[in-house]
Amino acid sequence: MTWNVELVELEKQIWMVILVIMMILVAIRSRKIDKVNFFFFAGYILLSVTDFFFYFYAKFTKSFTEKFFSVFITAVFFLYLLYYFKLLYLPVLKKIQIAILACFVLMIIVMLYLDNGLFEHLSFNMFYINILLLTFSIILFLYQTFNSDKIFEIKNYLPFWISVGLLIFYIGIIPIFYFRTSVESDIYFFILFLLNLISCAVIAAGLFWSKQDKT
Repeated sequence: MTWNVELVELEKQIWMVILVIMMILVAIRSRKIDKVNFFFFAGYILLSVTDFFFYFYAKFTKSFTEKFFSVFITAVFFLYLLYYFKLLYLPVLKKIQIAILACFVLMIIVMLYLDNGLFEHLSFNMFYINILLLTFSIILFLYQTFNSDKIFEIKNYLPFWISVGLLIFYIGIIPIFYFRTSVESDIYFFILFLLNLISCAVIAAGLFWSKQDKT
C-alpha cells in the first residue's frame, strides 16, 4: 500500500467536521486556558489547518501533498516539544527538555545532510524519532505532575489530558505505520481515524474540565 496523506473520503469528511468542532471549542474555552497551553494549541491548529488545506488541494489538483505535509508536521512537533519545555519547572527536567530540543534540531540537520530531498517526501524514520522525543517529553511532564500537588486536581489539569491524548494517538500509530504495507488500506485508515477520534475526545474532555492554574 502506497502512503497517502488523505484518508478515505467519508472518514476524511467526518474528521474535518471534528476538527472544526475542536477549534470552536478551543475558541469558546480560550479564557479558561492558561497561556502556556496555547503552545500546544498553536501546533494543533496548525496541523488542523494544514490538514484542511492539503485535503482540498489534493482533491482538486489530484496531486500528492507529502512534501508539504512533512514540513508542517515537523513544525508541529517543534511546537509540541516547546510546549513541554514551558510546562516543566523542575531544573533537572527542564535541562533534559533542552537536550531533547537540541536532539530535535540536530536530527533535522543530520537527516538533511544524509538526504537532500528530506522534505520532498514523508520520512517515516524522522517521524518515528519525533514521536520518540515527544514521548520522552510527556514522560518528563507526567513524572513532574505525579510528584506534585497537581495530582490532587488532575481532572481539572488540561496539560494532563493533552498528554494522554497525544500518547494515545502517537503511540497508537507506530504499529499501524510500521505494518502499513501489509494491512488492508480500509483497516489502516479506519484505525488511524479511530485513534484521531479517541485522542480528540480526551483533549475535548480536558477542555471541558479544565480550570486556570491559580498558583
